[in-house]
Formats: sequence, C-alpha cells, structure tokens
Amino acid sequence: MDIQTIKHISKLSYLEFTDEEMARFAKELSAIVDYVSDLEKAPTDGSVSVSPRTSLSNAFRNDGNPLKENLDEVITLLEAAPEREDGYVKVKAIL
Repeated sequence: MDIQTIKHISKLSYLEFTDEEMARFAKELSAIVDYVSDLEKAPTDGSVSVSPRTSLSNAFRNDGNPLKENLDEVITLLEAAPEREDGYVKVKAIL
C-alpha cells in the first residue's frame, strides 16, 4: 500500500498522521491486506459454517385493522365517553 492511499484514508477518517506514521501504516496495512488475500485463497470445500443459526422468523405482527376486529368494543367505549367528535373521544386540552 502506498503513501497516497494512506493519505486518502487519513483524509476520509479525518485523522492526521506524521510521515513516519504513514510509512508504518503503509507497511502494516499492506501486511493485513496480504493476509486477507491469503485467507480468501484457502480451500473451504467440506468445511462447516460457523455462523449463528436461529429458528427465529419475522417477529412483527401482521397488519390489520383493529377497528374492524373489535368494532363492538370501540362502539361501546365511544358511547361511554362523555363527549365525542367525529368518532373520537373529546378530552380537555392539557397543554
């Protein structure tokens, strides 16, 4: 990895490095990239995946219209309210 790439990375990360640090980082990052390249070449045929597996599925509820499902309850509650307006319970303003 060259110094220009290190300068570009430092600019993107808003970090400032001395010339000595950039030279050291260039060597270290090159070694890391080379190691990852070697890992990508490793044979993986027949190896078992170690990623976590769960039996969880979609944890969200299905969309529905609760008014249709509980219409009788809604009507009963609205009728019990002392004041109603356009299908809503009218309450005193608190703010």
